[in-house]
Amino acid sequence: MALVLLVAPLVANAPLFDPDEGLHAAIAQEMVTRGDYVTPTFLGEPFLDKPILFFWAEAASIRLFGSRELAVRLPPLLFGVFGMIGVAALGAAMFDETTGLLAGIVYGTMLLPLGVSEVAVHDVAVVPFMCAACVGVVRRRNWLLVGVALGLSILTKGLVAIAFTGLLAICVAVADRKAIARLTVILAAAGVVAVLVALPWYLAMERAHPGYLHYYFVERHLQGYLTATQRHAGRGWWYYIPIAIGGTLPWTGYLARALRGARAQRMRTIVWAWFGLGFVFLSAGESKLVTYALPLFPALALLAADAILGAGFLVPAGYAVFSATLTLLPLGALAAVVWKFGPVGATVWGIVAFVTLTSAAIAFVAWHAARGGGTLERRAAQVLRLPAMALLGLMIVAPRAAAWMTARDLAAWINATGTLPSHVSVLDERIGSLVFYLSPALRAQASPERIDTASIAEAVSRIRVDAPDAVIAVRDRQLARFNRLFAAPPPADAHAGTFAVFRAGRLQRALAARP
Repeated sequence: MALVLLVAPLVANAPLFDPDEGLHAAIAQEMVTRGDYVTPTFLGEPFLDKPILFFWAEAASIRLFGSRELAVRLPPLLFGVFGMIGVAALGAAMFDETTGLLAGIVYGTMLLPLGVSEVAVHDVAVVPFMCAACVGVVRRRNWLLVGVALGLSILTKGLVAIAFTGLLAICVAVADRKAIARLTVILAAAGVVAVLVALPWYLAMERAHPGYLHYYFVERHLQGYLTATQRHAGRGWWYYIPIAIGGTLPWTGYLARALRGARAQRMRTIVWAWFGLGFVFLSAGESKLVTYALPLFPALALLAADAILGAGFLVPAGYAVFSATLTLLPLGALAAVVWKFGPVGATVWGIVAFVTLTSAAIAFVAWHAARGGGTLERRAAQVLRLPAMALLGLMIVAPRAAAWMTARDLAAWINATGTLPSHVSVLDERIGSLVFYLSPALRAQASPERIDTASIAEAVSRIRVDAPDAVIAVRDRQLARFNRLFAAPPPADAHAGTFAVFRAGRLQRALAARP
């Protein structure tokens, strides 16, 4: 079922989401087009905020399968599967194979890891490398594996996996003082290997873009962690508390059980300490983002799996949270879509309500069937109907959200005109998916001067100077705010999905008519 949940987005063929997924896809697409596999670029401009490994994976998939959603989403899906395997291997090293297997399943079905595995973002690729390195730390051997894994993690997301692997090593060393010397040797040797693995690309980037090493490791990492210089700064110390609780759903209820009990007490203590140190490390940083919390979730998956095996799946609090989450998830997702983007049809509400009621009935029947005994296969079949129903409901809700988070329809409208306007401005939206979906001929003409995003104030300035064929695209939900610029709001020249499209010539005449 965990694999079914992961693969579902490939079957759904949902459009790429902005802000991040479309941008990363367009960068990988441009890498293939330009044949430059050293410098990530967007619209010809260097993109220096992320390392290269995830872009390499995306570019390889696009070369194999073409510029389509499947090609973009296959790499994060595979990294998600490798993350499940990595958590399972770490669980086997710290507890036993049964705990590891269950922990891998739990990790893969937690809301945050599951969600991140289904979109093209770099963070999902950190976990498998981090877990591989942590296995070497726990087993106190194989420094070469630890070094290669950490080197690949540096090429994926900088130093975060090194930090979490080091924190686990501290926890293991405190629990077993005799391991300190061996762990020191392993980590020192692994550090040398990690540098040798990652260094060639970073040196190539420094040569191509002098000052890159200072920018990425000092400005992005050190200053970003210590000071409020990054755009994700300014969030409270408590920021990751709701993310850890909500992102662990539907398994959150089992974590309370993991706080007590005698099963594998020593390892449980190490894992709790690892989670606690990691949580403090992330919370102390000035720059915070939801996906930055992903390295915490292997520890939470291990704790939940250990608790389930120690107390049973039918612990009332755990099962109540599990079933309530999966029952209400589609309804909650639809409510969020309505709150964020606007109303949906009564038919959609009716279908999702039916799915919710059916899920509630399944949860009730599964509880009584499982408590009534029977074979493990029979009890598992009863319980697994819940995530299947939740998946069905989410497949109904997802296209409604996707329509407001992609520019695929806008790109299709531009492609149909056969020419790239002299200037395309998208109001308060990232433009990654727009660039990705442009036809190759039009994409070749694209540049930062031809396609960009604009605020309301910037849009007014550009309207006055743009050529009449220039285009401003406005989401339907922003039209009321946009129309206040004009005494008599002009009609749109076209509609492209959830975008209203205006030609600059029409807007110039409307502005001229304003008293």
